[in-house]
Amino acid sequence: MDLSNIQNRSGYLGGTDAALVGRLGGGLQVRLNHFLRLAVAYGDLPGRYLFQPPETEAMEAGHRFEDYFFDDIAANANWISPIQRQHILRRPMEGLPALVAHADGYDAARGLVFELKFSRYQTTEVMKRYHWQLQWYYFLGAEKVWLIHGSGKLPEDIRIAFRTVEKDAQAQEQLMRGLCRIKEMRPRIREVAETIELKEIENDEN
Repeated sequence: MDLSNIQNRSGYLGGTDAALVGRLGGGLQVRLNHFLRLAVAYGDLPGRYLFQPPETEAMEAGHRFEDYFFDDIAANANWISPIQRQHILRRPMEGLPALVAHADGYDAARGLVFELKFSRYQTTEVMKRYHWQLQWYYFLGAEKVWLIHGSGKLPEDIRIAFRTVEKDAQAQEQLMRGLCRIKEMRPRIREVAETIELKEIENDEN
């Protein structure tokens, strides 16, 4: 996989897509925006067909929390093995786009993923909101997943909660069903992409 495509979400399905995959496995009715995302994932359409949210203050705070945790806390802790930042997990599956997960931190010796969230919500709510993303790490081969939840104000009033995310067998099965459904949808995804491209050509000619 060409990692330069991470920003435009082309050629892969990642953690931000895990909820869609899981919901498809649960019988979600497929809409046009779902077809668009899957067409971009397969490389049938360029990433410009997807809405790319601008960087927000909350996202910037999340980045600062990551730096604070890894540079000031983890760096001074006696970890058994080094933590790799911005690690990509992969799982190849025939007939699908690249399946990847972008871990904030990764302990390769233990197969341990560090997923950091900076949020005003309670930790239990954060775990619910990111359930599919957290389970996606297990689907791609992680042995253990830790949620590191930060809240408050950096750096003088920061509160950090550590939670071990349990592997959910039902969620794993639902993710697999969702991916199998995407494979079955492949001809229709290609057809939708071709229709959109034809309409764009017609609009340009007019």
